[in-house]
Amino acid sequence: MKEELHRLNCFVENRPGVLARIVGLISGRGYNIQTLSVGPTEDGTVSRMKIDVLGDDRVINQIILQLRNQVNVIEVTCRRANRK
Repeated sequence: MKEELHRLNCFVENRPGVLARIVGLISGRGYNIQTLSVGPTEDGTVSRMKIDVLGDDRVINQIILQLRNQVNVIEVTCRRANRK
């Protein structure tokens, strides 16, 4: 399968350590994060994470399933990202 850049959009609880756990989950399995952006939402208890990861559909689906199993993750969506 062909590796493509995917954008993962995650809404997570705005709590200490959540970013480290998410990054550790992805990088600990040998997947490289191309870009990472984190910021607050209008609801101060929730943050939005935009994570670009290079991988085939199988890899990305595995990452999504693992993210959704994290207790501090509220929602995860994914789309193919445009390469620059």
